[in-house]
Amino acid sequence: MSFLDSALYPFFVQRMPYLTILVFAGGMFLRVQRWWQGAPNGHGGRRLHPVASLKYFLLDVVLFRKTFRRNKGDWLLVFAFHGSVGAILFGHMRGFHLWSASMLGFLGEGWVEFMVHTLPIYMGWILIVSSLLLLVRRVRLEGRQLESLADDYLALTLVLAAAVVGQGMRLFPAVGGQVGPVDVVFIPRLIVLHLESPPSYHWFHWHVFLTQLFVIYTPFSKFIHILTGALSPMFYGSRRRELGLG
Repeated sequence: MSFLDSALYPFFVQRMPYLTILVFAGGMFLRVQRWWQGAPNGHGGRRLHPVASLKYFLLDVVLFRKTFRRNKGDWLLVFAFHGSVGAILFGHMRGFHLWSASMLGFLGEGWVEFMVHTLPIYMGWILIVSSLLLLVRRVRLEGRQLESLADDYLALTLVLAAAVVGQGMRLFPAVGGQVGPVDVVFIPRLIVLHLESPPSYHWFHWHVFLTQLFVIYTPFSKFIHILTGALSPMFYGSRRRELGLG
């Protein structure tokens, strides 16, 4: 590590994660409480119907059915953006030992290599390009079909910056020829990242920093739809089931 990297490591990796978790947890509690109390007719006491909830979750959240019906080009862009985000988040979970490459063994060695090492690079490029296109689209349609807030631009810019730095970390090898696995301890015995090889620290620390800014910002931004955007269709599907509408 360079002198700058050595100076950044204690803050970005060893201290900031505690602040990130604290602010995120507190912000999410307040936002969920406000959403629950302010939802039309309330959600208290209403039970979820698993099949109906799953149906509308898949159609409206995973497949973006409403966007597809409105504009196929917008749907492709939105689907590429959210799909790449989901794939990248899932890939990161392997680093925290939430799943293992051995689980994909039934696909064969070649496919495992592709899924674990090659596909993430493609997903990174898709995220970068789709983020840029969404920003361009927002600027182009501003004042006509879209009325943006500062949050709209800040949210996309933050995702784009984290994606660019993360891609740089993948494409540029660690300086000094270091080899072998390395553990990055954010919070001892709670949040530990297990890497197969040392990262390029010039990119790694800024990726960690920007990612934590994303986490901190989530409860106070439109990123909150990560939660409410999933729950609303589930309650909607259950409500239709109760009314016999299918």
